[in-house]
Amino acid sequence: MPAPAADPRPQRTPKALGGLAALACVACCALPVLITAGVVGAGAGVVVGWLPALAVVLAVLAAGTRWLGRRRRSCSCAPKTAGEGGCGCKGPADPLKISGAGRR
Repeated sequence: MPAPAADPRPQRTPKALGGLAALACVACCALPVLITAGVVGAGAGVVVGWLPALAVVLAVLAAGTRWLGRRRRSCSCAPKTAGEGGCGCKGPADPLKISGAGRR
């Protein structure tokens, strides 16, 4: 797993998609009860048929984005700066050394 300094962006997309999938599951169970109680109109019954499929699609998207996010985060540095470990992004205990040979 890379150091937090190497990849500072938190991955929010899988969490958001997972939350939407959970919301669709709750709505799938709650809407028929709310329609029967008269809280929501009967027109909401059209949406009830689509909610299970929507929940499954959102859950699959959440799992896929989480998998892709974990797969891509191996090293964000160029291969030219790679150290002994194969990645130029070193932790605070072993700082990356920068040489003075640059553009003049």
